[in-house]
Amino acid sequence: MLFQMAVFLYTSRVLIQVLGVENYGLYDVVGGIVVVLMFLNNSMTTCTQRFITVALGRGQSAYLNEVYSVATALHCLLGVLVVVVGGILGSLYIQNFLVFPAEKVVDVYAVFGCSLLSGMLMIMSVPSNATIIAHEDMGAFAGITILDVTLKLSAALSLYLLPEQNLLLSYALLMLFVAAIVRSVYWFYCHRHYRTIRFRWVKGSALYREMLSFMGWNTFGNAAYVGNTQGINLVLNAFGGPVVNAARGVAFQVQTAVTQFIASFQTAINPQITKTYAQGQVDQTNRLILISSRLSFMLMLFIALPLLLDTDYILALWLGKVPPYASVFIRWMLCATLVDCVANPMMIGASATGRVKTYYLVIGTTLLLTLPVGYFVVRTTGNPTYIFVTLLATTILAQILRMAICRGLFQFSVRAFLCKVVGRICLTGGLAAAASYWLFTVIAPNTIWQHAGFVFSSMTLSAILVLIFGLEATERNFLAKKLHLPHP
Repeated sequence: MLFQMAVFLYTSRVLIQVLGVENYGLYDVVGGIVVVLMFLNNSMTTCTQRFITVALGRGQSAYLNEVYSVATALHCLLGVLVVVVGGILGSLYIQNFLVFPAEKVVDVYAVFGCSLLSGMLMIMSVPSNATIIAHEDMGAFAGITILDVTLKLSAALSLYLLPEQNLLLSYALLMLFVAAIVRSVYWFYCHRHYRTIRFRWVKGSALYREMLSFMGWNTFGNAAYVGNTQGINLVLNAFGGPVVNAARGVAFQVQTAVTQFIASFQTAINPQITKTYAQGQVDQTNRLILISSRLSFMLMLFIALPLLLDTDYILALWLGKVPPYASVFIRWMLCATLVDCVANPMMIGASATGRVKTYYLVIGTTLLLTLPVGYFVVRTTGNPTYIFVTLLATTILAQILRMAICRGLFQFSVRAFLCKVVGRICLTGGLAAAASYWLFTVIAPNTIWQHAGFVFSSMTLSAILVLIFGLEATERNFLAKKLHLPHP
């Protein structure tokens, strides 16, 4: 998790320096078009992981192989669909709406084409990826993830050796090559280690209808997520062009690095949430959701506080050349991420039930409000920052509604969540924020060593407060035992 986050952030620094702010912004927004077109894949990924994990939880090997085969067929079809339909729609958007310098037209279409092919490879590898996660083979998952980020860093560093006039095109081709390698590794590992799971053509299975039905409502929820990420990027392009997209791209890289850190932790616990529900252990499902939500916030707190308080210096040290608006974008996006990091365990719990219609309809509609409301506010004020203020507001509202919906789906205890999660994170987060702010004002860092001292002190204080107020007694004892420390 730490290696992935560090390499991810350093890769962004290299790209900003080598490509320049404008090219980096163009790559981010053009790649964002493909992400918008791939919202169906996000739905199929959640669907595939849910069905494979449920099959494992029930111990039904024949059903598991059928799920894998149906999922593979659907993902292959979806990959081809994204390339064909996405290519047409994306080209129309580039021609009529995208703001970019006229001399960059060849690079824009080349990046778009490579991004589409990379997206197709990603889609087709989802069943293998989901199988590894469902088996809780975290060693393989970590190893392939490290390979992925290392290859991406190598691709970025190799740009120093290539001609300057073709850097954007070269990087797009390198990323396509990396995608092909990583997806091949996923397939090979799954094929070799899970010999009972083999693809076969399945005709007339009711699974096609079940998975597509589940995916249908999940698609609506993922469309909201895409709207809150890449949709915002397209709105910003309309008002500020590639330079503002570069600022959002930097902020999104920071947010992605932090959320991937949390997602890696949640990936290890998500299969257990689904399996315990499939086995009828609803109390244990609720317990895992509470633990995952609370610990996700505590992990996020370590990283977010120094970034929120020392944003300008960290950005300058990281990037050298900082795009306008990047600092303020990062602060608002991190605040929204702090709220949203407790939501994923509840979403996994809702998905485990299979009754996702109300959940995705309500939560998706709430999150989609970010785009029209944010567009209106930015258009009225002329300040692109307000779209992220809107994002934070809709994220908070969605979390309130999420608790109410989960209560009806699987006897989720709102009272326990408020006491054991919200209460603890408000107390711990509030104390850590106050202590870190006091440290920042006392140290008033000017040199790199003072800034480093502040970051270290902030993280140490947060760790102490998490141990005292954020963890339960059993968790403190477990941690002490693992670290060979004295404990009650």
